[in-house]
Amino acid sequence: MTGIDFDCHACAATHLGADGTRDRPWPVLSFAVPDPVLRLAPHELRDVEITEDLCLIERPEGAEQYVRVSMHVPIRDDPERRMEYAPWVSLAEDDLVDILDHLGDDGYRTVYPGRLASALPGYETAGPVPVLVHSRGYLRPLIGPDPTNESPLGRDFLGGITREEAELRIRAFLLR
Repeated sequence: MTGIDFDCHACAATHLGADGTRDRPWPVLSFAVPDPVLRLAPHELRDVEITEDLCLIERPEGAEQYVRVSMHVPIRDDPERRMEYAPWVSLAEDDLVDILDHLGDDGYRTVYPGRLASALPGYETAGPVPVLVHSRGYLRPLIGPDPTNESPLGRDFLGGITREEAELRIRAFLLR
């Protein structure tokens, strides 16, 4: 493959021939809202509060909490490249409060259990995959595999994917 052309929402520029290198990075595959929001009826949307990085859905049985995270999948045999996502993860209320309480505290590091709440290209049928959410001070939390779950996503977190597979996923994402 020869690289990917895309319009960047972050810098409002068109990038030509992105190949996943530091000088020509691929786009971050970012999701506007957690998937459960997409399944709500129009009248239920009034019960949603959403910012760029947080989402709360008020339900009669209790609130659902979501946080946008960063996720990196390595490219096999090429440490210079990685595929980057910005999906949503569901968290327990106490864990979300802890993240917010320590936002900006670069010395505070902890890990929370979560569940992926975005259908990622290549993993659409995986369901709500368990993940580990790592706090990172000012940066968005980073997710990694939950070692108790053997899923295709967990396998790719550890073993990586090919450059060709990454480019196919990115192209499919950009066409949605």
